Amino acid sequence: MLNLKQELSHVIWIGGSPCSGKSTIAEKLSRKYDFYYYSCDLHHEQHIQRCNPAEHPFMQRLKDLSSNEIWNRPVIQQIHEEMEYYQDEFSMIVDDLISLPKHQMIIVEGTAAIPESVAPVLTHPGQAIWIVPAPEFQVLHYSQRSWIQDVLKECDDPGLAFQNWMNRDIGFAHKITQDALDRGLKVITVDGTKSIEDHLEEIEQHLKDWLNF
Repeated sequence: MLNLKQELSHVIWIGGSPCSGKSTIAEKLSRKYDFYYYSCDLHHEQHIQRCNPAEHPFMQRLKDLSSNEIWNRPVIQQIHEEMEYYQDEFSMIVDDLISLPKHQMIIVEGTAAIPESVAPVLTHPGQAIWIVPAPEFQVLHYSQRSWIQDVLKECDDPGLAFQNWMNRDIGFAHKITQDALDRGLKVITVDGTKSIEDHLEEIEQHLKDWLNF
């Protein structure tokens, strides 16, 4: 049986909730330190194609829902099922990482990197960080994303769908924040009062032992 802590000791994890700037941070770090950047979002479609009912029941059940079906579910149900969905996906993320060369450090970034899944494979808390947006910051910046309207126009009630979407992500951010803190893991909240460079400096300080591995 693989020792995942050892197998993934060259991996840095950046998780969090959407609209927090985590992908920008991960891209900047990967360029600065010449690390391999693994985006969970960019591999998501591959994971959907690979999932099966026996090993990934929530992914299998939710992957074919329409936008209307997704955003009309009760918010509490959405949060719970999102956590289960990412737990299903995590095994495929790990498989991807193990298949990559070991000679280069890897930065993994994405909402799928939830504390419950990541914590057991860490060798030290300084190997991971979670970034979440303040609710007002999230809603403001989400509403500025042009592709949002393409999703909402498929819903019977776009206004309600957007409200449910925002409440789902706010609840998700709260859930992973609590899960991370309960495990002694680092979380930062982005509210627009600091620049991306300020957050980058704070994150580099936290990850310094792995950035200089």
